Amino acid sequence: MLQRHLQDTYEYLFDRAHDALKQGGSFAPFGAGIRKTGEQIHANVDLPIETSAPPDHISGLITFFRMDDKENGLMAAGLVFDGRARSDNAQAMCFHIEAANGDAVEVIVPYARRSASEIAFDDPQISPVQPEIFTETM
Repeated sequence: MLQRHLQDTYEYLFDRAHDALKQGGSFAPFGAGIRKTGEQIHANVDLPIETSAPPDHISGLITFFRMDDKENGLMAAGLVFDGRARSDNAQAMCFHIEAANGDAVEVIVPYARRSASEIAFDDPQISPVQPEIFTETM
């Protein structure tokens, strides 16, 4: 069941990030989660663009998910940002997705713009990583 929630979270994030890229630009990091009630949530961190960087957004999203888990209970949560693939430095959508049981994956999806609104994606690169949202030290 938790694998399904990871997949649902990934698909939600991918679709929203793809929509943002089709608008012609990049996007600030954002997240999504699935509460124990089955409710899908969307998360943004409202930081001033001129004084913040992607790590600030990512840290804020992780903090938001930890608080939401304590208050509402989460089954899965994840975030996405517009970054670079480690393998060849290509533009990539970079995902960090976790299940409440501690399973965590990083998914890197390199892409190239064919036109302002057409994006071509390469194969996703998936790696297990350490959890940052659902940790025992919260």
